[in-house]
Amino acid sequence: MIQITSYGPWAVITGASSGIGEAFANQLAASGLNLVLAARSADKLEALGAALSARHGISYRVVAVDLSLPDAAATLIEATEGLDVGLLVSNAGTGVPGRFLDQEIADLRRRMILNAGSHLELIHAFGRRFVARGRGGMVLVSALGAAHGIPNLAQDSSAKGYLLHLGEMLHHELARDGVAVLVVMPGNVDTPIIDTLGVARTDLPIRPQPVDKAVREMITAFLKGRPTLVPGRMMRVMVRLLPRSLAITTNGRMLGKAADNIAERARVRAQAG
Repeated sequence: MIQITSYGPWAVITGASSGIGEAFANQLAASGLNLVLAARSADKLEALGAALSARHGISYRVVAVDLSLPDAAATLIEATEGLDVGLLVSNAGTGVPGRFLDQEIADLRRRMILNAGSHLELIHAFGRRFVARGRGGMVLVSALGAAHGIPNLAQDSSAKGYLLHLGEMLHHELARDGVAVLVVMPGNVDTPIIDTLGVARTDLPIRPQPVDKAVREMITAFLKGRPTLVPGRMMRVMVRLLPRSLAITTNGRMLGKAADNIAERARVRAQAG
């Protein structure tokens, strides 16, 4: 099997300060790859990079950037010029449960940039670099709800759907140029996004999969040349067996409850303040 280091000496990871991005940083550094770590928190990235450098002897570069801003992806692209980047892990994203019309258009625009627009720019820029050098790889982190959309997460799941379809098509388009593309659709991975979304772990149909195990699956699927992956064997079984209409209504109810949980937390904080 091809090795992850075969694509080049440097990897770029967005959303690297926690969750799936941080797990990728740990596992890629252990394989000997140098890392460009991108997220909003420079302090967290610096601490992570220094720890990985001390443990594995790699080089790293920190790029503190908010990819929900229009020019942020360009900043990251410029910051990697001169590096022999062979792998892009485009992982940054978020979601805010709630009814679509109850949310402010400015917030929806920012999340559209983060969940779709920033990926577009990074994929296009690094894709051209990879084609020019004759090899490269991209792991694009979408979401399980991207396949069908989720009520009460309508805008964010739709934006992730864009990334899913773009990545699937590029898996085929770029193969002849030596560029591998995998889209991953995590749906039950134990990361901080579960808490951000306000989803109670007791409401999840399956116990969340440890993030390190999920990322090992992602790397294995990427190296095998797969176009897509739903991490977790039980989740893959559920996806195959659950009718699309039932998946939409079930997930919609869960996210509606999550939105209520977030509203209740805000109310309690307001009363305490």
